[in-house]
Amino acid sequence: MRYVVFTTAFLAALTVAVTAGCNRKPVITAEGHSHGPAAHGGHVHGDEEGPEPVVITLFTPTLELFMEYPQLVKGQEAEFLAHLSVLATGEPVRTGSLVFEATGADGRIVSRKLDAPRREGLFVPAPTFDEAGAYHLRLVVDSPQARETIDVGEIRVYPDARAAEEAGARAAEPEQPNLVSFLMEQQWKIGMRLGQAGKRTLTRRLVVPGQVIAPQGASAVVSAPVSGRLLPPADGKLPCIGDRVEAGQVLARVEPPLAATELYQLSANRAQVQALEMELSLRELDLETKALDVERSVIQSNARLDYARRAMQRAKEILAKGAGSQEQYDEAEQAFKLAEAEASAAQAMRKACEISREHLNRLRAQTQAGPGGVPATGSLQLPLRVPIAGRIVSVGRSEGEHVEAATDVVFRIVNTDRVWIEAWVPEADLAGLPPQPNASVVLASLAGKRIHVPGEAGGRLVHLGSVVDPDTRSIPVIYELPNPEGVLRVGMFADVHLETRTIVDAVAIPEEAVVLDNGRPIAFVLIEGESFQRRDLEIGIRDDGYVEVLGGIREGERVATKGAYAVKLSSLAPAAFGHGHGH
Repeated sequence: MRYVVFTTAFLAALTVAVTAGCNRKPVITAEGHSHGPAAHGGHVHGDEEGPEPVVITLFTPTLELFMEYPQLVKGQEAEFLAHLSVLATGEPVRTGSLVFEATGADGRIVSRKLDAPRREGLFVPAPTFDEAGAYHLRLVVDSPQARETIDVGEIRVYPDARAAEEAGARAAEPEQPNLVSFLMEQQWKIGMRLGQAGKRTLTRRLVVPGQVIAPQGASAVVSAPVSGRLLPPADGKLPCIGDRVEAGQVLARVEPPLAATELYQLSANRAQVQALEMELSLRELDLETKALDVERSVIQSNARLDYARRAMQRAKEILAKGAGSQEQYDEAEQAFKLAEAEASAAQAMRKACEISREHLNRLRAQTQAGPGGVPATGSLQLPLRVPIAGRIVSVGRSEGEHVEAATDVVFRIVNTDRVWIEAWVPEADLAGLPPQPNASVVLASLAGKRIHVPGEAGGRLVHLGSVVDPDTRSIPVIYELPNPEGVLRVGMFADVHLETRTIVDAVAIPEEAVVLDNGRPIAFVLIEGESFQRRDLEIGIRDDGYVEVLGGIREGERVATKGAYAVKLSSLAPAAFGHGHGH
């Protein structure tokens, strides 16, 4: 439900204006038609000034037409008071032209063109019909605000005044109860909008609080395995907040303090490593020398193999022509097989050299790093590796500071490529919750953006809790959402709308049309352009700006939305308890 707050001064001024509009009396102007105050053209009401006039209210996709005209008599000029409103904005048609075109049964056309409205929103064509009978009327509106052809339908011209009076008497209908007059000028002044009751699919939702959290396994802290001095990684500097890191990346190193015995042992180890590096260098030199011999052998064996293949092919061709002997071909074939075996052996030697080179490279890397990946040269330094990919959200220590083992958090990493929305459902509401509830998430920090789960975004239900929290008497419901652009941040609050029941083809009106009267919901239904009827409502589900109407309004009826509260104030004016029309 949306509530509108008005100041006391505004309400008093609006009540005075509404009462003044409701109390005005119809008068006859020099132009010859019934008229309220000078700002408006009205119609003659009842038998005070003549037959009951004809009142028409029509809607096009963009315009509302409210038109009044007297019972038409042959040979007498009649003024048609055509009020035109723009549906999207509630404002009057201020500029443009209107063509009045009435076509008789015999093809006769009575036409008038007005290049501009008489006043904002009001066109007054005044045709004269030379023949009685039925005419088909249409109005062509050409304005920067709207371009429409309005098919008004049939109008009837009577042969004399008596026939017109009788038609007016037949057309008179008993006045409906609870009518409220609200003039077009008043509607235009507040920019009144109308909504139409129609069938919609509505969903009842349970609204519970929620929060964006990091998924399980998407948050990690990096702490030091031993106490010591924090140093940057060997190939750079300490990462900063906001930096993207990958799993396994070395973020920093920790250099623990060493006792005298440990320093002596470290020096001895360093000497051993240096001796091992010398031995490795000699082995590498010997391996490279052998590799050169092997490579030369491979080249030679490949050349001999190619020669033997061509010789065997020639011997085969000569034998096929009957010019050579089988013995010559057998010798060439044997030479090819020997060359092929020699080439295979040379390739195997090359592969063995490559394997030996890889082993030597691994040994050298281990020698440089020392046991457990610790560098063998310099002091003892232990690497700090990140366990997950993500972004650094906090850095607890600076380069050179002392860090305590296990207790000091050096880096905190969070991966928000996907996030969880955790909502808490009260125990009392569990009975109406389906086993797999869909939801929509609304975040105030994102201007009320609504995210549907599951939906086009690819979200899913992760977990519907099975244990009630003893303190809050609620269970968690967790949804997962993709977050490729990072707009969902851990810690954001959200309203989670859990779907509990869906109704298809429910008659619904815009929620803005519902007004409270002494705590009961009511709405104002448009009967004709300037007349609304107060209806008591029986309402059901509210969903996405619409309200299910169980009673009080029928499908297709139009209700006041923006401006509904002003119509309510008008209904409270003393004159509103009289005629539905006040002019």
